[in-house]
Amino acid sequence: MASLEFGLVNAANRYLTAEPFRFQVTATGLQLKPRQVWILQFMAPQGAGAAGPGEGAGQKLHLLSALKRFLAADTNGKITCDQDHPGPQTIFLLQQYPDGKVSLQNEQSKRYLGGAEENVTCFAQAASETEKWTLHLAVHPNVAMFSPNRKRYVRCDEKAGALRCDRDMPWGAESVITIYYDFKVKKYGLRTGAGRLLAPDGSLVPDVTPQTLYSLELNNGLVALRDEEGKYLTAREGTMKTAKMDKPGRDELFSIEASPAQVSLRSSATNKFICCRPGADLYANAMAVGNTEIFQLLFDDDTKRACFRGYCGTYMALGPNDCIISSKQKDRNVWFELQYQDQKVVLRIGDKYVSMRPNGQLLAVPKAAGKSEEFLMVLVNRPLLVLHTDAGYVGLCSGMKRLEANCVSYVASSLSLTEEGYYNFQIGSNYWVLDKDGQVMVTGDQPSNFTIQFASSTCVIIKASNNKFFVADLGGRLWAGAADAAGATLFHY
Repeated sequence: MASLEFGLVNAANRYLTAEPFRFQVTATGLQLKPRQVWILQFMAPQGAGAAGPGEGAGQKLHLLSALKRFLAADTNGKITCDQDHPGPQTIFLLQQYPDGKVSLQNEQSKRYLGGAEENVTCFAQAASETEKWTLHLAVHPNVAMFSPNRKRYVRCDEKAGALRCDRDMPWGAESVITIYYDFKVKKYGLRTGAGRLLAPDGSLVPDVTPQTLYSLELNNGLVALRDEEGKYLTAREGTMKTAKMDKPGRDELFSIEASPAQVSLRSSATNKFICCRPGADLYANAMAVGNTEIFQLLFDDDTKRACFRGYCGTYMALGPNDCIISSKQKDRNVWFELQYQDQKVVLRIGDKYVSMRPNGQLLAVPKAAGKSEEFLMVLVNRPLLVLHTDAGYVGLCSGMKRLEANCVSYVASSLSLTEEGYYNFQIGSNYWVLDKDGQVMVTGDQPSNFTIQFASSTCVIIKASNNKFFVADLGGRLWAGAADAAGATLFHY
């Protein structure tokens, strides 16, 4: 069953909200927070039966709240959200309209979901503006886009100045697309790592304009993007651009996927990168980062251990004779504990540590004694870093040059790495720096050093130049004030 996460915004610009008290449903949310996120579970196969806006009988789906309960409507129009299993009353038909809005009709009662504030019902026999909703995509903005029909991922070809749909795997910085959402017109843009946006003719342009914004349409778990002239974004010719058609076909439907961290591992002793090739022992002997020097970082969130998946689908693993090898098996020998020492990391497996011989070969040794066991783990697939907490996005909310952590929209920071392995964050021409109270300002002419530590499959923590970790207060204040990692805020990235 295909699914996508959205916020549902009514005509009064309020989000449909799942309240924990008695599992009530209201339309009171001012911004997209966890209780405003709904999982749309489509009942048909992914992408089945493409239809344009206003066509067809609607797509069957369930609405699952953040509390893991299903939205239901009875024949009297009463809305409940306390069922932990779907049933006849939880089936809704999603109908799309030319203006990009949708309605949700309960299949059993034939009535439409609508209302405002505390009075959300499913009683209207027709869909007026009160029963129409805008869909706000609730995924983290850094995504991978996949064409199921072409079985290829979208990537940015900077030399040609185009987006192409030709990648077998979403590998490296060029395969990360950053979704831009315009709150005024409630449309979407596709941004590259260099910050440029996709225009309908396939070119990449620097600024947000009406032409670079697209309406989003759903098709049983897949999305289509329609420009202001009604043309659909297509991968038909390999290069992404819009084409005129009555409704999206298979080449116009894409899945939006999460983009897990990809890293390279550089030895502190030699500044060379670990290279992963199938069926071979691992060596840190590469001078530069290519596909074989990039690893997908996967976490076991229970044990907090990480594994490193290479480009060919093999894993960095502890092999015979304490050698570090490339293995096809995802077993207990691939899970490493990450022990951070400032900006460096030591990889522990069992009671041993990954170490590098003078010839670059990697072995597991009994103790971590020095530079041979220290590596720099470089985040390679976030040319634009977008940070999000449960309180909101990290952004410039107040018109000041101070970062806050409860913003409705994000501000993306570009990353650069110093020779010593520290990160510098930059917005426009200014760098992140700390003021005397430890708050993060975007006023620096010179870069300030930060470290990123991976804390889970979706989250990082950040350490500042004052040796303290970032904390995002519920009120929005972002400051470097936690003495240790345990007190740091987890940022979705």
